[in-house]
Amino acid sequence: MAKLKPEDVLLNERISQRIKELRTAQNSNQSEFAQSHCIDRQTLHRWENGGEKRGVSIHTVQKFCGMIGISLKDFFDSPLFKKEP
Repeated sequence: MAKLKPEDVLLNERISQRIKELRTAQNSNQSEFAQSHCIDRQTLHRWENGGEKRGVSIHTVQKFCGMIGISLKDFFDSPLFKKEP
């Protein structure tokens, strides 16, 4: 697998940060959120960790958005994604 460009790594980190931000806005810790949405806590941890070289897929982001009842537009409509790299 090719090495990611710095801007791609930064985007992956921002997506992970946004997932955590939205999950904590639901007043849930990882275990509570995972249990209430029938996903594995380790899966949620990986989504929020950002340490994976591949990052989170757009399909995963869409799945997460469905869990919390927002659109992809709402997910990416955040100051996190308006920052310059």
